[in-house]
Amino acid sequence: MLAFQGLLKKDFGISKFWFLLWLIFLAVFLLIPFALETYYHKPLTLLPVAVILLIGSHVFFLPGMLLSMLRLEGKTQLWLYNPQNSKALFLSKIAVSSFYQLIAQLFLTGVGLITYQFNKNQLYIEAADLFKGITVFNVGLLLLSIYISCWAMFYWTVYHSLGKFPAVKNWRWLVILLLFFVFNTITTLLARFEFLKEIINKWKIPVLMNANGDFKHGGWEIYLNAVDIPVVGLVIYVIVAFSLFLISCWLLDRKVEV
Repeated sequence: MLAFQGLLKKDFGISKFWFLLWLIFLAVFLLIPFALETYYHKPLTLLPVAVILLIGSHVFFLPGMLLSMLRLEGKTQLWLYNPQNSKALFLSKIAVSSFYQLIAQLFLTGVGLITYQFNKNQLYIEAADLFKGITVFNVGLLLLSIYISCWAMFYWTVYHSLGKFPAVKNWRWLVILLLFFVFNTITTLLARFEFLKEIINKWKIPVLMNANGDFKHGGWEIYLNAVDIPVVGLVIYVIVAFSLFLISCWLLDRKVEV
């Protein structure tokens, strides 16, 4: 446990500067639409759009942070001097990147809630629906980012594993693109089978996440509708992510030379 805490401390140390720089960028970026709205006396025109765009873009923040730490470790060979196995090395980076992403999401969510608080007379939405929608969105965004990070980690280890083979060393990106194409082709073909569709869609859970809005009486009326999420589909995503993680660990232990 103490060894893993040491890994976390190291990963926080090598990434905190870039995260603080990212927070400063977010704050400065949000000041621009806020200043324009204040100057032109037109609230709820640019700032909400900027907040939504920034939150949505964080689906790639976690994998980006993860890859940046892997790249740094690859250049410095820091993991060669660490007795921890590859699972601990990867888990530490995922945990640190997830923490950073959660902080960034909470920061942007806070900006959105402050905007809502100052413009409640122009926004009509149930408080309970607002809380549920924010919670579901943030949790879903974080989980989606972790899933994409597993793919990024897998592609990173495959890419560097291929560096051991001179015949394909200069064509590694082509192999990565081929893997991406093959996987998506297979999933697309499987999705056409009706019996698989029936299995996947047999059990569903309603999740409040679909937002609709109408501009009425000088303000926005916002409605959050439930969307049925297939349970089997979620389980498949978890299995895929876990499999990618294990394959990446195996490749790092046995094949990777960076």
